[in-house]
Amino acid sequence: MEDIPFSKPKLHLFVCVNDRTGSPDSTTPSCGPRIKPEDVKKVKEWIRSQGLTSQVYCTKAQCLGFCNAEGSVAVVYPQGRFVKGI
Repeated sequence: MEDIPFSKPKLHLFVCVNDRTGSPDSTTPSCGPRIKPEDVKKVKEWIRSQGLTSQVYCTKAQCLGFCNAEGSVAVVYPQGRFVKGI
C-alpha cells in the first residue's frame, strides 16, 4: 500500500442515496426516493463551477446508518456532522 500525495480538502460531504423502495421486506425509510445520484452529480458540478474542486469533495454513499423519515442524510467531514432533511 502506498499513499497518494494530494492536497487535502477543507470539507468532504458524503450524501446518502440508498433506496430501499424496491425491497418489499424493508420497513426502514431510505434517502433514495428523495435524493438520487443525479442530484449528487449536480452538487459536484456546482462545486466545480465555483472553482472549489481541490477544497470541497462530494461523494455519494449507500447508507450512512441514520435512516429517517424526515429526509435524506449527509455527513460533513472533518467535522463529523450528520445532517438530515436535505
